[in-house]
Amino acid sequence: VHFGFDDAAVRQQDQAALEKFAQVANAHYKGATITIEGFADPAGSQEYNLRLSRERADAVRDFLVTRGLDGAQLRTVGYGKSRLVRPGARAADEGAELNRRVTFVVETPAGAGATTVAAMTASR
Repeated sequence: VHFGFDDAAVRQQDQAALEKFAQVANAHYKGATITIEGFADPAGSQEYNLRLSRERADAVRDFLVTRGLDGAQLRTVGYGKSRLVRPGARAADEGAELNRRVTFVVETPAGAGATTVAAMTASR
């Protein structure tokens, strides 16, 4: 999921991917902790980008909750302009959108095992 410059709103074109993620998480990852990681491009101050990246993660969490995910299993974190996919790409630069993103880390409870992971891989 990517974002426009200086924007934390979930874009229309990313909603289908988030809806699919919610369906998969509901079907295969009940009880898992899902961390939603927000990022920003390097334009702006460190403080600003940390806030913006948290707002992006929060916006995705809120969207996923409206699609049936349990908010208690969702954590959000903002990393600002760290972990750039395209170092130096900012604002309207080519590839800057890749830096303005949200990613997911899914931590399954102990005992969930490889069956769930295998089912996910097979469904792709």
